[in-house]
Amino acid sequence: MNLFSNINFLFHLTINNIKEYFRKSEEIKSDQITANSINWFGHATAVINLYDKIIITDPVFSSTLGYFKRLVKKPAYINDLKIDYILLSHGHMDHLNFSSLRKLNKDAAIIVPKGYVRLAKLLGFKNVVLLHPGDIYQDEFVKITAYEANHDGRRFYFGQDNESISYLIEREDKRIFFAGDTAFTNNFKDINCNVALMPVGCYKPDRFSYMHCTPEQSYEMFKMMDCPVMIPIHYKTFKISLENFEETEESLLNLNDSSIKIIDIGETYSL
Repeated sequence: MNLFSNINFLFHLTINNIKEYFRKSEEIKSDQITANSINWFGHATAVINLYDKIIITDPVFSSTLGYFKRLVKKPAYINDLKIDYILLSHGHMDHLNFSSLRKLNKDAAIIVPKGYVRLAKLLGFKNVVLLHPGDIYQDEFVKITAYEANHDGRRFYFGQDNESISYLIEREDKRIFFAGDTAFTNNFKDINCNVALMPVGCYKPDRFSYMHCTPEQSYEMFKMMDCPVMIPIHYKTFKISLENFEETEESLLNLNDSSIKIIDIGETYSL
């Protein structure tokens, strides 16, 4: 990594975030969580209701992540949420947030990738399940299959590279795919599901492409799947890279495909 380019990136990222502290948080929708629906809480956090079993992905409820300010308000339902399953894709702070996990009920089953079993237990969770790519968790209610994401899952960039996981969630006739965070990969080819939650943010500067995908690459992965609906996530919440969210949304709109369902933070999509 070029030292000058990294300093330049951090300088502009810091300036962009300092400016946000002088702006009001944006208003959002605050839809109810209904049976057989997906509500986007923001960034990679989605609340999925499948026949009244509640699954949450990469829960991040904090108003700040380090010096990154949450740009939008939070859906009100979070105060009364009881979770059945928690899915953690990897260890980065914008996906694994300690304070948010502490707020969740500890009787929930928490599915984690390699490197995070002990941490989940230290946070008080009783039912901790480790999945490697290709592994399946199944109980009387859900089936959850782990896929390998193209992403470095380590909390910090030293030591052994931990795995980063994407998940296919199945309950009765509903199948939801949560990609987590990934660069372009063929690993999701032919996955059959009703909705794919696909990351579309954190792709500038260009060198981020080794771990993240552009909106176009996200769409290309989606089109490899057997899936009628793509919901873009992993943007509009924290400024952790240099692209602006208007550019991201414009890129999605320019794909001119009605299968891309752009929803607002706090909005519920019915299955």
